Amino acid sequence: MAIRKFIIFLFLLLAVYPVYAIEPTDISNHWAQDYILNLLNKEIMEAYPDGLFRPEQAITRGEFAIALARQMNLIPDNNPQFTDLENYPEANLINALAKKEIISGYPDNTFQPDKTITRAEIVSILIKSLGITDNTTTIELGNKLTFKDLPAGHWALKQIAIAENLDLIETEDNFNPDNKVSRAEAAKLINKFAGLSSNTGYITDIYPTSKKVSVNSLNGERKVYDFNDNTLVGRNNRLIPMEEILKTDKVFFITDQDNNLKYVKAYGVITEEDLAVEISSLTGGIFASEEIQELSTGNYDLLIPKLQNTAKEQLRSQGLSNEEIEALMTTNWDELEELGKARLAEVIAIQTGLSLDITRGLLSGDWDKVKSYGQIELIQRVVQTVLNADLIS
Repeated sequence: MAIRKFIIFLFLLLAVYPVYAIEPTDISNHWAQDYILNLLNKEIMEAYPDGLFRPEQAITRGEFAIALARQMNLIPDNNPQFTDLENYPEANLINALAKKEIISGYPDNTFQPDKTITRAEIVSILIKSLGITDNTTTIELGNKLTFKDLPAGHWALKQIAIAENLDLIETEDNFNPDNKVSRAEAAKLINKFAGLSSNTGYITDIYPTSKKVSVNSLNGERKVYDFNDNTLVGRNNRLIPMEEILKTDKVFFITDQDNNLKYVKAYGVITEEDLAVEISSLTGGIFASEEIQELSTGNYDLLIPKLQNTAKEQLRSQGLSNEEIEALMTTNWDELEELGKARLAEVIAIQTGLSLDITRGLLSGDWDKVKSYGQIELIQRVVQTVLNADLIS
């Protein structure tokens, strides 16, 4: 009877108190000890059969994919996605990530699970896992060079910049995008990722003095979140203050475990500011968005420092006299006829790469006309699609 009572007591004790994984001997006093233990206790990551965790060993693509799928509570998928995972343990979790298009394989349809993963690759995967995958959820940060060793054209520049703003990675001089990721570093990244969550809804009220935002999720739940000066906020194709989000905008947002808004991407009706940013990008940055708006109001003084030399050569090649050119460059319209104005529009179009129709619309200050052209219509169609559909499948 005593033995039976002891067994019952032991069972109740185990039910009340969680069973923790045996701590690997090679993580004692390691800088990532707490991160690693947290994931071991939740069975997100595992030690090796010899009881070691090997924190400084490079993590493989397979190990990281499985840990991430566990952290995301993905349902295992038994439909093979790759040709080289037939005998790989828990390949169904890798399949689940691939089905969500969070990870991808190689051109030969292999995943190569035993290959190591780079810092750029792992950050890109985590950003995708948060739902930041396309124009509806991605905030354009431009060619912001946060790290010295990241060229403007690096394939993961956007994701790395966003990850830094989300505090997934720390700001340092160099990022070392091609370096391998250790198991300890992966544990830290997964822990930080676990503290973030994404959602979709509509902002119903903004309280700028209190730095709070009321959001209705698509399921109808209303919650109030905090924001601060470090909250990354974008609308359509530009960065904005939180107060510029419209109540008709659909928003994709990311919060941390302390109820703080870390990231807000809004999509809605195209404004003049949006058009100016888009047109600026079409010029290859020759004109900033603020300059585009100034140009449309008749402030042609911007043309002199920006286009003076090349514009003069273009005008001269079109047969204009030096007097006509000077009149154009000083915007002395009384000395010009309509032909001169038309030539000026063509010169700007040639030098900036803008279409002639958009250039004419800008010079006349006719934003409605600018909106009607193909480039902007395309944006408008995308926006309408977003407004009529959920941002996250």
